[in-house]
Amino acid sequence: MNLDLMDVKSNHSAPVLADPAPMNNTRLGIHSSLYSPPGVVFSHGLYLTIPRKKTNTLDDFRSSSWLDAMKSSSPTHRKITKDSGTDLVSTDADVAYRNWMLKYPSALASFEQITNYAKGKRIALFLDYDGTLSTIVDNPDCAFMSNPMRATVRNLAKYFPTAIISGRSRDKVYEFVGLTELYYAGSHGMDIIGPVRPMSNDPPNCIRSTDNQGKEVNLFQPASEFLPMIDEQVFRSLVEITKDINGAKVENNKFCVSVHYRNVDEQVAVIQAPETISVAVLFKSVHDILKDYPRLRLTHGRKVLEVRPVLDWDKGKAVEFLLESLATSIDAGLSNCDDVLPIYIGDDRTDEDAFKVLRVGNRGYGILVSSAPKESNALYSLRDPSEPSGEGILLYRRDPGSTSGGSEMLVLLMAHFGDLALYSDRILGSSVRMVELR
Repeated sequence: MNLDLMDVKSNHSAPVLADPAPMNNTRLGIHSSLYSPPGVVFSHGLYLTIPRKKTNTLDDFRSSSWLDAMKSSSPTHRKITKDSGTDLVSTDADVAYRNWMLKYPSALASFEQITNYAKGKRIALFLDYDGTLSTIVDNPDCAFMSNPMRATVRNLAKYFPTAIISGRSRDKVYEFVGLTELYYAGSHGMDIIGPVRPMSNDPPNCIRSTDNQGKEVNLFQPASEFLPMIDEQVFRSLVEITKDINGAKVENNKFCVSVHYRNVDEQVAVIQAPETISVAVLFKSVHDILKDYPRLRLTHGRKVLEVRPVLDWDKGKAVEFLLESLATSIDAGLSNCDDVLPIYIGDDRTDEDAFKVLRVGNRGYGILVSSAPKESNALYSLRDPSEPSGEGILLYRRDPGSTSGGSEMLVLLMAHFGDLALYSDRILGSSVRMVELR
């Protein structure tokens, strides 16, 4: 796949971290009766102050809340049993999941509620990649997007602005997706290519540039000053200290580094005693390196540790930035539009920042993709794409005869074909046409 499509050419020097983007006075005056809390605004500074714990022994790590949090952020998939050729979910897990869905109802089952609220609004769609558009796999380099999923996303982008917001590097996620019609935000939103904004609205570290197709874009990298530290020092150190840990994989995501431990034995395994290798040892090794880098912090996702800048920037901030960019961009089709409905679909702990922005800010809908119950800031849920019933994105259009293009009511729902069979007869009526894109 040709990565040159996403290469950015610029005569400007690398941006330097300065004041945060002036986004408090947003043009997206979206009102909603769904929530009561006031809207969220940007903080006055990007830097966070994060206390650090001092730990010296391996036993501390084995008993620490960090390991418990790591496990809770990587829930075990529901058990599937075979019975007379039919896939059955174990009773206890199924009951727990159904009870959880009372709080986080299926987005597909709530189809009418979502479409009714979306009337008269322009939809902006934000998607996570791993675990949402692709299944979670043992080798992160093999998290390929299926052709049906790619075709669906390509067609969705014809109707409304669509962005991928991933913890992967922007180049890597583009390599997986391969669609020039989308906007991309890599490194948990710290590396954004988005629509061009008026010069007067550009934040200090936003570069006006062009891609190799000659299209003018904005490149926004709020963590640019951290690049030498992460790329030249931390990444190399992490590769070195994990090289003897079987199953560990270090991934350079440009403005953050991921240490994958999905294939590391969680039980302590003795290798040439008295040395021990385990998830606890891996975590301690990563933590020890960060002692020399007070401006970096450690977070965790689904079977992954992530080293990130101590910066007040996350996927939620990236959503706000892109919404503001879309509202001020003529080409994006949302200019002078005061009623935008953002929808964010994701599965990871890092997506919670985006869910929270949409929920607390009275802005839109967060949809959590999960096959296991867990607390979330999302409003709705969808099953994990690794479920055996298959995966797919369904595009619904309430008025099949409409020719109003972008003003049509469009709602994206991600669902499994099994879910569709469960709800289609009860929810989908003659006024709703389902288009299944393969």
